[in-house]
Amino acid sequence: MRTETHKRNNRRIASVTLVAAALVAGVTATAPAGAATAQPTAESAGVAAQASWPVVKSGQRGVDVATVQLLLTARGFKVSADGVFGSGTAAKVKAFQKSRKLAADGVVGAKTWAKLIVTVRQGSKGTAVQALQRQLNDNGYKVSVDGVFGSGTASNVKAFQKAKGLSADGIVGPNTWSRLVSGGGGGGGNPGGGKLSDAQAMARLKAAGITRKSSGNCIDRYRKNCTSLQGIRVGTVNGVIALKKKSGCKIVITGGTEVGHASGTYSHWNGYKVDVPRTSCVTNYIHKHSKKHHKRKDGAWVWRVTSGGKTVIDYADENWANHWDITYY
Repeated sequence: MRTETHKRNNRRIASVTLVAAALVAGVTATAPAGAATAQPTAESAGVAAQASWPVVKSGQRGVDVATVQLLLTARGFKVSADGVFGSGTAAKVKAFQKSRKLAADGVVGAKTWAKLIVTVRQGSKGTAVQALQRQLNDNGYKVSVDGVFGSGTASNVKAFQKAKGLSADGIVGPNTWSRLVSGGGGGGGNPGGGKLSDAQAMARLKAAGITRKSSGNCIDRYRKNCTSLQGIRVGTVNGVIALKKKSGCKIVITGGTEVGHASGTYSHWNGYKVDVPRTSCVTNYIHKHSKKHHKRKDGAWVWRVTSGGKTVIDYADENWANHWDITYY
């Protein structure tokens, strides 16, 4: 028995020695069977879970571009936050990259993002906070874009962090910034709930033969006379494409995620709705393939499509504006 005990002790010593040697050498070691394993810390889990940074470059438009512009200004490289990546923004990006000893190619990739972001928290003020607030809005967490990190912004940051599996401390550092700019709000388990950039949405719609039009000939979601698809949900885009294919009608989107529409969970702003012209082709299709359900407070009759006892689509006949207000749930 003494001999067998000595053998077991020797094996334990040998295992510990090998693990220690591997750690010193920087090699990942496998613990002996039955040994306790260290659990990942909140910080290491956050790093492992963070999404990759998007590439933002000349010719692009949207909230990520405006975020770059606002962060450039916060870093001392002032540029107008118009959401359009033109020659002026490219020049500022190159100047910033040069100041940080990065390759001055004017393309905002992972290395540039890492240097450009500014850690902000409750009490912070300025354009970096404005960038944060615009990203929160784009992810479905509505806050005022006033450049002041108050309690409202803090509570929305914590809610976003919790939803993304990050430490909900309200501090916007690299992990939180990465998640904010990497693709918008989550779908809550709904495969159609993910959100798209304006460019991504239009690429899908154009491929299906669908166009858009705005009274202001613009796509800035912060101007109500524009037609923006920034932050529109995948399910909404798929729904419009399905409408085009099934009806055979010409479909033009005249209202998207821009400001100026009614608020609410299933709203334009949150990416659930689009407006399309009230043509005879579209109207006839809706009347044939949905049921007249109820009248809204504003007087619009709602035609509803259900499946399995659940509402799938609501078509609201806003005849005074000559369009259908369509909600995809």
